[in-house]
Amino acid sequence: MSILVTGACGFIGAWVVKNLREKKLPVILTDLKRDETRLSVLVPDWHSLPFAEGDITDPEFLIEVAKQFQIERIIHLAAWQIPLCRQDPIKGAMVNVIGTLRVFETAKQLREQIKRVVYASSVAVFGPPEMYDQVPVPEDVSLKPVTHYGAFKVCNELCANAYWHENGVPSAGLRPHTVYGFGRDVGVTADITTALKALVLKQPFRIRFGGSVDLQYAADVAEAFVKCALVDLDGARVYNLRGTPMSVSEIIGVMAEIEPEAKELITFEPTPLPLVWELDDSAIQRDVGPLKVTPVKSGLSETLEIFKRLCDLGQLSLSG
Repeated sequence: MSILVTGACGFIGAWVVKNLREKKLPVILTDLKRDETRLSVLVPDWHSLPFAEGDITDPEFLIEVAKQFQIERIIHLAAWQIPLCRQDPIKGAMVNVIGTLRVFETAKQLREQIKRVVYASSVAVFGPPEMYDQVPVPEDVSLKPVTHYGAFKVCNELCANAYWHENGVPSAGLRPHTVYGFGRDVGVTADITTALKALVLKQPFRIRFGGSVDLQYAADVAEAFVKCALVDLDGARVYNLRGTPMSVSEIIGVMAEIEPEAKELITFEPTPLPLVWELDDSAIQRDVGPLKVTPVKSGLSETLEIFKRLCDLGQLSLSG
């Protein structure tokens, strides 16, 4: 089966491409432009893969790509993150909402060919933690996001539901939390990954939040997306993802087990993120699991090793 990955040059996109290559599955990449920053590290032979440059908001782009490469499944990851959506909500909606509608329109128009759409939602769909008495928080609670980005993700979940009921397009939306690993460099929760870069560069770094998060290794998140794309399930399903819930202080403690200098170099602000962090993932475990959760120490160690290699090549900085 041919699988299209939108946003293939992005953080999770590059990890998904890596996963698909390891499974020896035919994968077609698309993004606004070719950017080898992440792919060259995670997928050294990415140049050999079919790549379609284009804007997913263009009415004809995805239809043409899907027809040309006989796409059967789509993993849709192209999106603007919270900072850009906050800066320009109108353009953020064009990319995050209209772009997602283009994906579903493509699946609708090529219904006999395209079997499934899997897309990235987010923990940002939830309201502040104090809204929820039920812990861990399930999928079917009230959604009252406090960011434009979160509102766009809610819109996408609702539209996916409409495409199932009106057009029979099966889908799954995944809600990651604090994802870390090589290539994570946008958004506040990217600070966990940036702290690892700082360790390698022997520079002090202050994480901009405290409290607790659900820490999720990029390789595990990619595996969840791929598993959801490969199953044949009906409906417009939405899944929470769960990694390892822990406090920022505990995360730094694990970093210090690997690199003792973390005790002096890495600090954090005490204010927690306004995000729920105890999520119920029983639905995705039931439907497509069991899903692997990489031990935090192993995931941090693997990320550090990549950064050390890049540092030795003179290709590591805190800003990129």
